[in-house]
Amino acid sequence: MHYTPRLFLRQVPNGLLQVYFAKRGQLQEIQWGRLAETDVEPIHQALLQLPEDDRRVIGGHFRAICEMARREFAPWLIRVARESDLDLVSTFRRTSCAHEVAFWTFLNHHTVFEEARTLAHWERLPRRSMEKRDGLPAMTPQITTDALAQFGDGLAGYFQAHQGRGEHCKVEHLLRSGHIDFFFAYPADYADVLIGYEDDGNFSRRQWKPAFEVIVAFDRLAGTVDLYAEGTKDVRDEVAAIFTRSILGIDSEPHRVAKPPYNLQLLLQPGFQFPTAPEDNLRSFKLKAIRVQKQNSEERILFDAGSGEHARSVHDLIDEALNEMNLPRENLSVTQATFQAAFETGRKRPKSVSFTITHPAGCTLRDSDEDLTLRRCLRLWQIAS
Repeated sequence: MHYTPRLFLRQVPNGLLQVYFAKRGQLQEIQWGRLAETDVEPIHQALLQLPEDDRRVIGGHFRAICEMARREFAPWLIRVARESDLDLVSTFRRTSCAHEVAFWTFLNHHTVFEEARTLAHWERLPRRSMEKRDGLPAMTPQITTDALAQFGDGLAGYFQAHQGRGEHCKVEHLLRSGHIDFFFAYPADYADVLIGYEDDGNFSRRQWKPAFEVIVAFDRLAGTVDLYAEGTKDVRDEVAAIFTRSILGIDSEPHRVAKPPYNLQLLLQPGFQFPTAPEDNLRSFKLKAIRVQKQNSEERILFDAGSGEHARSVHDLIDEALNEMNLPRENLSVTQATFQAAFETGRKRPKSVSFTITHPAGCTLRDSDEDLTLRRCLRLWQIAS
């Protein structure tokens, strides 16, 4: 859901808004008890009368809460809270919606909220730019100001030499679950020009250098790292080498771990189901085509049911075409599967998304909101690990 102030105010219970503004000493003139839950116009108009600096801070808070107001992020809030000996499950059961869950946590356990937000961001990063590596010793890394600065300087030097950017690089550290160290690095990107308004309302063009992200998660117990860095594998090779030298103090580089294979054999089971939840906004999901290969043979068979709304089931085609006596399903290996999903959009026509998984680990899904939902569903159905 895109953030707009009025829509956000409608989603959040007035009681939480009253508490938020009371903590800030603002909007005390509003008679909160007389407002209906959807009567947001007096609140919105009062917000517009606040100084611009206050509106900017409030807008940042509300955007962060809106970002976390997704049902799939509630488990992150619960998990982080449990690590601080807080049980939010019973509280969340009494809440009415995901916006209330996120806003309540923001007000009452702000540190939990911010850490869960950081981890939710990590979960939504483009998977094509992530790799897992192992082969490092189980150890406690150096978490000192000098070590973090050395890591940042190493990244800055690399990106300046190879990409002509990155002359500044700030590194922040976060320890998770007592044994997973996250290192968030922010090298400077290429210079850009922003067109907009100054605090005094003057229209201007301002040059600035945004930051891009490089993230390393090191597991002290397993000796593994998860890397996020946009670009080719060579970029991630260099990031891994800089990390091990500056943070771990060793010269050995971690080994790239192969991506886990998809379990496509499940799709041969007659009547295999694809359960979804209402918040997934999936109107329909179907197995459109499946390619199988005979055991100990290079021969392949493709079953394609087409993409029409009333197309037959792929399993019906298999039943019709195969002679189970001569070629039972257990003698077939699924080498490729094509799926078609239809997402509700609030309009008459749904948004159609088709994608293909190829054995062992190929997948054409990318990182749109719909694609991320489908990736999560694949894990739910145990097709992906």
